[in-house]
Amino acid sequence: MRTNKLLLASGLLVLAVVFAGCAKAPEQEMKDAQAALDDSRNTAQADKWASAEYQAAKTSIDNANAEVEAQNQRFAMMRNYDKAKEMFAQAKADADKAKQAAVANKEAAKNEANQKLQEATTAIQSARDALSKAPVTKDTRADIQLFTSDLDGLDQSLGEVRNMISSEDYKGASSKAAAITQQANDIATKLTEAAEKAAAKKGARKGK
Repeated sequence: MRTNKLLLASGLLVLAVVFAGCAKAPEQEMKDAQAALDDSRNTAQADKWASAEYQAAKTSIDNANAEVEAQNQRFAMMRNYDKAKEMFAQAKADADKAKQAAVANKEAAKNEANQKLQEATTAIQSARDALSKAPVTKDTRADIQLFTSDLDGLDQSLGEVRNMISSEDYKGASSKAAAITQQANDIATKLTEAAEKAAAKKGARKGK
């Protein structure tokens, strides 16, 4: 009788040890990965500036959560969360990568926007230089007034580009600045052609 009690006690002790040693879900790893993803979005706008990397990190977390849920469905003593832990570690690394990419991409976009702004400013100045050299005649006066008005409008548009840069709309600023540059270059080309035609016409008259 005493032997049976000892065996029963031993069995209960073994079961207690077994259940105590059952694998637990990697809650801390889960929190760390999610915190890294949230940080990449909140501090670096990774969802905007590194959308592909951000989405990859989010998918990694979703897959890791799915692995945890798959283990949760198994019998307690059969659960193993080692793979899930590795997946959360990778997800955290992916989130950190997304944050780094976002910072780099945003800085690159900012630099490009400022470069496009400078190009547009230079193009407008070149067009104004060409305008100052354009021959003013009865036939060209109206065109010169129109070009002057157009360039004044482009100057105002430069202000809009600066505002877009200030509000961190770098892609929009680059696009608008590039359009301004194109318009200013078109005006400069037309003015240069007009000046050349006028000079050729004047030379032809002198030759007569």
